[in-house]
Amino acid sequence: MAEIKLKTEKYDICRTVAMKFGRAVIDEPLIVPDVKPDIKKILDVSARAYVTDVTPGQDKAHVEGAVKATLLYLPDGDVIGTVKSLEMSRDFSVTVDSKGMTADDRVSAEAEIDSLDSTLINSRKVNIRIGVNVGVKICRCECLELPVGAEEDPAPEPPIADLLPIRRGNSGQSECPPPKSADIQLKKTPLRFADKQFTSDGSIIVRGKHEIPGKLPQIGEVLCATASVEPERAVMAEGCAELGGSVKVSVLYEDEAEPGENGGRTRVRTAEFSIPYNESFDAPKAVEDMECDVEYNVREIYTEVMDNMDGERREIGAEIVIGVVVSGYIISEPGAVSDGYCTGGGELVPEFSETAPEQIAETMTAQISHKCALKRKPSDAEITGVCSMTVTGTSVDDIDISDGTVKIKGSAGIKALCLSNDENQPLLALETKTPFEHSFDISGGALGTRAACDAKVFVNHLSYNITGPDSVEARMIIGISVKLIKNDRIKIVKSFERIEPENEQGGGMQSYIIYFVQPGDTLWNIAKRYKTTVDDIVAASGITNPDKLRVGQKIRLKA
Repeated sequence: MAEIKLKTEKYDICRTVAMKFGRAVIDEPLIVPDVKPDIKKILDVSARAYVTDVTPGQDKAHVEGAVKATLLYLPDGDVIGTVKSLEMSRDFSVTVDSKGMTADDRVSAEAEIDSLDSTLINSRKVNIRIGVNVGVKICRCECLELPVGAEEDPAPEPPIADLLPIRRGNSGQSECPPPKSADIQLKKTPLRFADKQFTSDGSIIVRGKHEIPGKLPQIGEVLCATASVEPERAVMAEGCAELGGSVKVSVLYEDEAEPGENGGRTRVRTAEFSIPYNESFDAPKAVEDMECDVEYNVREIYTEVMDNMDGERREIGAEIVIGVVVSGYIISEPGAVSDGYCTGGGELVPEFSETAPEQIAETMTAQISHKCALKRKPSDAEITGVCSMTVTGTSVDDIDISDGTVKIKGSAGIKALCLSNDENQPLLALETKTPFEHSFDISGGALGTRAACDAKVFVNHLSYNITGPDSVEARMIIGISVKLIKNDRIKIVKSFERIEPENEQGGGMQSYIIYFVQPGDTLWNIAKRYKTTVDDIVAASGITNPDKLRVGQKIRLKA
């Protein structure tokens, strides 16, 4: 009995072990500073949240983040301007329990606004209550060693006489020489997974400016600003990730009222513009040809009103701080040895083990057109215009994997800030959460019994159309990114032992066997049973497609 030496290769892979959730609540008063007028009526409150740090520990992860809120209100008293704004910034922290987590695990987190309420205590004080949902993804890195080939241990060099093709034993009968490694036929199970993963996080700063047209009044006061990232390019290079795209900025401001114009009243307006970015983001473990995943979140937005070349307040400068998380990995597609046999005599006896690597079955993307209506409340003033329209959040609500398809159900939160001619409500906010769904066909059909899906949705483009004094129609392009994961257990060969035949009669005329394919047969199983090779069967039988056999198909085999 001889041992067959397995050739192995090592792969560094990362497995998702848990998804956990936590919640933070910010419930604090917002005091109107002395330089701001009293509050007569709250018109709108908006907020965004982001994660600043994640620390894994024993059985728990500690997440820190920040919330930025903007309150628009109708001022009380004889003041310049019909709308004023207040800003609030608060930090939050939450501890998410996960049994079995260690400090060596790789942990990422996301935060989103879950609820937002405001209560006017008095003209100088507002209570803001914000609920933040925190999602934590826990991954564990491991080294996977897979058998990818086999070779026999070198045998002692035989005497010269033993090198003859046929030699005589003590019995006087002809004996076959020991089979060679070339006689070993191996079956390999194809795998596909992310190898050598890493994550780098940090931030980039995007700066730009925009000048409003000369036909509009000059800029008076900036009320608030929003920004969203529209990525176009993400390529790994040595030690960095090359990122490109644009940041769409929307600035809500009051114009500078001209004497005698519009009764001396100011008007709320919007300036929308895009700032391109091309950044080399530091990622020390990055190498060329790596796959690149990037996540962005807007952290800070700074705006400044500046004079143009004519000395008029017509330019808006913007600086946006964007949090960036870059993940890099290499797609590896090894074939793991899962069975084997000999064609030249003897028998291979395998010892098996099982593993369940997290495999990437398929990645798919789609863009779908979607529209929805935003309607005012009966108590609201009639709509005369739209200042801005923003995405307040997106979510994946349900994933169904069945019958060779993946169905994604999600929703997008949309807010429109609308104008009216009512002095008591010059600005009104319309909000809705619109559902959508999309199905992907899975190439190759079913994924097995332990499939998972990592899906992300985002809004690529958003526009609007005023459909009347009561409603606005929002039109958007929704991007959907899906990564299908297989977690099925697979059987691989741990070791081979070779049992040599005691005596085999050599020589004689070549004969053939005619075999008729039975249900469940594969060329590998047939070749193993008759100690031949798949290539020999294909050649002898004139088979054009080895992957498709018909029940009853005639196969020609060497005896």
